[in-house]
Amino acid sequence: MTWLDFLTIGLCLIMMVIEVKRGAVCAIIDTVGIWIGLKIAALSFQGMSSPQFSQSAAYLTIFLVFAAVTIVISSLVQRQLKSDLGPFDSTIAAVLGLFVGLCFSHVSFGFSALHFGVEYKAFADSAMRGQVYELHAIRGFLDFMSRIGSSDVAG
Repeated sequence: MTWLDFLTIGLCLIMMVIEVKRGAVCAIIDTVGIWIGLKIAALSFQGMSSPQFSQSAAYLTIFLVFAAVTIVISSLVQRQLKSDLGPFDSTIAAVLGLFVGLCFSHVSFGFSALHFGVEYKAFADSAMRGQVYELHAIRGFLDFMSRIGSSDVAG
């Protein structure tokens, strides 16, 4: 395991704890905002890079700006709305926190690949690269969430 793997585990645990403390409504807002920020950063970082501003810095900057805006919005909503989704509030928040942690980890892997290259030892030897950077875990999570409520969830 490399430092990127340990960072992934740490980010997932930290985001789960934060989202459980904030509640499911904030977790939903954070999940949507972070996912949008991840997609926009992936699609637009090359246009923002220049000789003075590397692709890795552009990618990280775009994502962090969207993350900051998302956190501000969810904090404002939390102050105005004291809502709770009932007995499953913490569970929903924890699952969404895990997803947010995976998104932050994906950005860490992406930054590493852009800045150091895909041959970078910590990136190439990572045990979680396929799950996080290549989005297998995030795709699996989204597939599972899309099947909730249907009869084939167990299968």
